Amino acid sequence: MRRLKSYGVMLGACVSLLACAVNLTPEGLMKTFTAIQDANKDLTPENEYYVGRSVATNLLARHDYRYRDTEAIARGDLIGITEYVGTVGALLAASATETERKGDRPSPIAGWHFTVVEHDSINAFAAPGGYVFVTTAAVKAAKSEDELAAILAHEVAHVVRGHALGSIKKSRWAGVAKEAVNNSVTLDEAALGELTQVFDGAMNDMMDAIFVKGYSRDTEFEADSVGAAIMAYAGYDTRAFASYLETLRAKQGNTKGGMFATHPSAADRIKLLGKTDAARADGHALAARSARFATARASLN
Repeated sequence: MRRLKSYGVMLGACVSLLACAVNLTPEGLMKTFTAIQDANKDLTPENEYYVGRSVATNLLARHDYRYRDTEAIARGDLIGITEYVGTVGALLAASATETERKGDRPSPIAGWHFTVVEHDSINAFAAPGGYVFVTTAAVKAAKSEDELAAILAHEVAHVVRGHALGSIKKSRWAGVAKEAVNNSVTLDEAALGELTQVFDGAMNDMMDAIFVKGYSRDTEFEADSVGAAIMAYAGYDTRAFASYLETLRAKQGNTKGGMFATHPSAADRIKLLGKTDAARADGHALAARSARFATARASLN
């Protein structure tokens, strides 16, 4: 309802000032309104959901990823590794809420979405709004549920810390402010086109940071540290973070793409993790975890 009221105010302003020289489509209006709104403040949870969904869809299409357990998902079921990863992810998401830091966004408006995609490169990535993806190769590389939790916790940390949003170039929003916030600007067809271009550019900034160029080293190290805290609160052994990175380090010299292209070296990440103060979990649930992990991972064979 709040968004509808905002649209109404915007449309009313256009009519009263006779400033709109173009018949705005609903899609164009939403992009324009979102860009104007975000020029001056953080994304609202609603904005973040739509941005994240668009980024996630574009990432999947651009890299030709396919969901694991596609037929089951199409009929509304969660089975096999998809169900298992979703369960572990949900536990970590709940932990992120309990370990909230200033500036966190731990509760996406449409909930969290953990998805396994078919691919032979070791990778995991996340989009704003609670969208987390992990490749089948990344799951296979994990030797335990705790190591799988480390992968997912790192991506959950990216979402709750808003890292993708922080990758948007300041020049993007500066352009929006110049074209849309100035009261003398009219929303004619050219202005609308420029606003849409700026918004699409911001989406590209996020996709490049997530999948092509990677985040800054400090950002990745923060995701490791916050991820370790999240998994520790959920009852997982944070030493699994380092052990999974050891696996990555062993593969790093012979493998390209995926995490190897967008993350700092595994050796550097292991060194920094050694300085975190996240508590180590006890091993009371180790046997149960081992059994369910083995069953779930077997479904990938």
